[in-house]
Amino acid sequence: MGIRKRDHLLAVAQRMFCATGFHAVSVDDIIEEAGVARMTLYKNFGSKEDLIVATLRREDKLFRQWLSGSIEALSTIPADRIKALFMALHERFASEGYYGCAFIRASIEFPDREHPVHRAAVEHREMIRSYLRGLAEEVGAVQPLVLAEQLYLLFEGAITASQLHGEPWPADYARQAAEHLVAVARRQQDQSSDQRGPVAAECAVSNTGVVVSVGLSRGFRAINPP
Repeated sequence: MGIRKRDHLLAVAQRMFCATGFHAVSVDDIIEEAGVARMTLYKNFGSKEDLIVATLRREDKLFRQWLSGSIEALSTIPADRIKALFMALHERFASEGYYGCAFIRASIEFPDREHPVHRAAVEHREMIRSYLRGLAEEVGAVQPLVLAEQLYLLFEGAITASQLHGEPWPADYARQAAEHLVAVARRQQDQSSDQRGPVAAECAVSNTGVVVSVGLSRGFRAINPP
């Protein structure tokens, strides 16, 4: 029963916080909406700030499930998953009941970077950045970190613009820009591969007397002198 009450409280608080704001919703509002005793709330969460952090953790968990179900299931091809990310964002923005980004709201209402609520918001975004870095590496970008950060800015921009305008179209323009970035990254990768193709062996003697030979496309390898 305790777990059910805790989950119920979390669900109610999450809905209210995301729809109205963290500061705008009081503990009394949540207690009345959830139909529980004040002691039940404080027994499970200790404080309003603890409750806010818990709702963000829940939001993060639900977002991860959405990310896996909406994107990873669509394709095993990294470039297609990048495209699918923004297509899924469009559907998310257009869905009934979409309340915007709880993590942007949290970071604005709790601007102190050391505050637990702000840190929870940052941790969620770091998860997104890590996911995008993985996709950028799988795409074969010459500079995967650069591509990942560019995609992250498109991701953030789409969410912010959609929340501001209340429409899903920002995801479409972000997708087009993302496809362009991926195409450029692939061309750079192809050009880099061509430049690393078969070359005449070049040798140099290091300070230790070891001959270093340039491999075909695998960099340098040490060869013992004859």
